[in-house]
Amino acid sequence: MTQFFFKSWAEFFFFVLMIIGFIVALWATSFSAVISYIVVFLSGMIGGRLLYDRKKKLTFPYYVIIIGFIIGYVIGTYYGSRNIVIILFVLGILLSYHLHNKGYIRDVAF
Repeated sequence: MTQFFFKSWAEFFFFVLMIIGFIVALWATSFSAVISYIVVFLSGMIGGRLLYDRKKKLTFPYYVIIIGFIIGYVIGTYYGSRNIVIILFVLGILLSYHLHNKGYIRDVAF
């Protein structure tokens, strides 16, 4: 069982984050489309921080995991535009990655 997990951990977290993205989207869109847009932008910023942290290491599984979150979020979004959700998510990733890369945001590893 553990050998299977170590071989397919990215697929497992893809599925888990897809479910989490779906639940977060249902929660955020229950308030309004604007809240949904803010939540997806901030989630994109978290994804950008993750990709920056893994910059010089193995990154492909993390792209898969992040794509799982956005797929779940888009499926759960019923107020607002799905295209805007995807654009804001990508902009959040790019902005966070750029701010970390330039040193405007510093992170302390525990």
